[in-house]
Parts: sequence; C-alpha cells; structure tokens
Amino acid sequence: MDFNPFILEIDVISIAVLAVVRYGISEYAIQDRAISAFRRLVDFSILFCILNSTGQCIPTANIPVIKIINCLKIITCICMGCSWFLAVFFTTSVSAYNLRKWFTPIILPSIIVSVIAIVDTFSNISVEPLEMKPLVWVLLNILTILYIVSASLICLNKARKCTNRFIRQKLYLITFVMALPLLSLILQAKFYEMPITSPSFVVVILFIFYFYKERRITSNSVTGLNNANKLASYLDNITQNQNPAKRLFFVKIEIDNFGAMRKKHGKAAAMEALQKMATFLRRQCINRGAFIAHLNKSAFAIVTECTTLSELETLMNRLIATSATSEELAQGPWPITFSIYWSEFGTPTTRTVDELIDGCSGNCYKPAVDRE
Repeated sequence: MDFNPFILEIDVISIAVLAVVRYGISEYAIQDRAISAFRRLVDFSILFCILNSTGQCIPTANIPVIKIINCLKIITCICMGCSWFLAVFFTTSVSAYNLRKWFTPIILPSIIVSVIAIVDTFSNISVEPLEMKPLVWVLLNILTILYIVSASLICLNKARKCTNRFIRQKLYLITFVMALPLLSLILQAKFYEMPITSPSFVVVILFIFYFYKERRITSNSVTGLNNANKLASYLDNITQNQNPAKRLFFVKIEIDNFGAMRKKHGKAAAMEALQKMATFLRRQCINRGAFIAHLNKSAFAIVTECTTLSELETLMNRLIATSATSEELAQGPWPITFSIYWSEFGTPTTRTVDELIDGCSGNCYKPAVDRE
C-alpha cells in the first residue's frame, strides 16, 4: 500500500479533534441516551482514523494484515452509521419504546454487510487483490447513505411537527448539516485519492457536539436570566402539563427603541440597560412563581399561571406603575421604557407554542413610548 503522508496528517488532526469531543461529553453520556449513542459514534470515528492510519504504514507485501484492517474499517463504518442513526433517533424521539419497530431494519442490514466483509476477507486472506470485492464497497456505500438519509428524514419530520420555533430552527439546521456527508461521499467517488469523507464526518460531529453543549447552556450571561433554550424547554413542559385549575399566560416585555439607543450610546450602555431591566423584572415577579427569560436582544418573557385574567392585569399594572417611579430605570444609560404584549395558551388561536408567542402581537397592553 502506497504511503500517503497527507492522509496520515488528516487522520492525526481528526483524532485530536475527536478526542476533545470525547472528553467533553463523558460526564453527560451516562444520563442521556442520545449523548451515549453520540459518544459511541465518536469512539468508532477515532477507531476508523486509527485503522486508516495504520493501514498506511503496513507494507504492501503483508497482504493478510492489510485485508484484516480493511475489513475492520468496513465494520467500523457500519457501527458509525448505527450510532449516527441512534444519536439522532434518541434526540428526536419522545420514548425509546419506538425503537423496537426500527431495531430489525437498523441491525439486520449491518450484520449482513459485516458478515459479507468478513467472509470476503478470510476466503482470500493471502492472495491479491488487496481491496475487497466491489460488491462489499457498494453495499457499504448504500448502507451509509441509508443511515444518513434516515437520520436526516427523522430530524426533518421532527422539525416539521415541532410547535416551538426555538427548537424547530435548530432541528432544521441539524438536518441540513447532517446531509453534508452525502456530498462528501459523492466527491470521494470522483476524487478517490483525496481524504474527503473522514474530515466531513469530523466537522459534522464537531457541530453536533457544539449543539449538545449549547443546549445545556440555560442562562443568559448578560442578564443572568433564563435564555431561549430554557424558555423553549419550559414552554414545552408546561403546555403539556398545565394546571387545569389555572390559565397559562405569556407576557412579552420589550425595551422601547433599543436598537436606536444601542447605536447612540454604545454596546456597553445597551448591556447595562438589559441588566437593569432584568433586575427590575426579578423584583416585580418575586414570590409569584413566574418564569422569567431573556427572549431576544431587547425583549424579555414572563410565563405565569393565573386563576383569572385580572391577576395577570394586576401584574402588568404593577410593572407599569413601578417603572414610572423607578430610579433604577430612570438613571440608567438612558431612561428605560418598555411595551407589554400578552397572550393566553389554549384559546382557538393559541393551541401551539408558536401561536402562543405570535399571539402577543395582537394584545398590546402597554404601547411603546416614542423617542426622537
């Protein structure tokens, strides 16, 4: 086998990146099935890079060893495909019970191709050619494509059905990123000598790792409040487990003219304004059991359960009255004012999380204050 230092270099870099990812997910893998499957994907990817590099260093005359390494590479690729699919499945599935109907179509083709590879290797262990029969590689490519496409379709289907825009946007992004290895497989077929496929898988694995890490960040570093990730999880949970004796309300509080003020006073002043607004909201919602989050650049969200609409109106009136006399808001980088919008979950027009958030625009309780 001809030695290619470029392939060896790519494998070493890939192993280094994958090792960092492997170290970063170890503490969570026991608690989360999706991350556990993702860790196995990383492990098999490291093993594939090691086998690929080892094969570069074996003399061409040592036919049995080369054939065994090629066979192990194929089996490792198959295991990577299974782990790839399971990581996506557990991420998007509500219950692991659904895996039962997928078990046979996932495992059986993998076992068949693995057995074919093993038989082909040991039936001609000491004779050329060094490469396996074309049928083995064709079956491997088909199986790999099926795993990637199936995982992408499952993720896409979950995104289409998701009623929470925060989660849906990320699912669409993951679907797109996971399809990138298909492009690398096509390019690899045309440029056989170029190590394209392995780096593309490593990049996608690194992106998914970043996605997992980002999901675990649940607070905003500037305001100290819950962030959009935490808000998305909270809304999913509370809308499915709502107290039947109470009504669920979503309140959006948006700082007036935030973009213009940020441009005029600078980024540091804008961050200070966000911090002051966050402190103000905490104080007004204390002992109310309300959930407060930093929704986006200039907006905050309060999710609360009330027995009657008048309870919500009391909260909003308190915000308005207190803000009018608040020295903290008046003495900030600029006099901070805000507008208030609200919506109620479970009405004919707000049956999903998206409709709940969008429904705010139709109920303005306190309009914006115009500034010159």
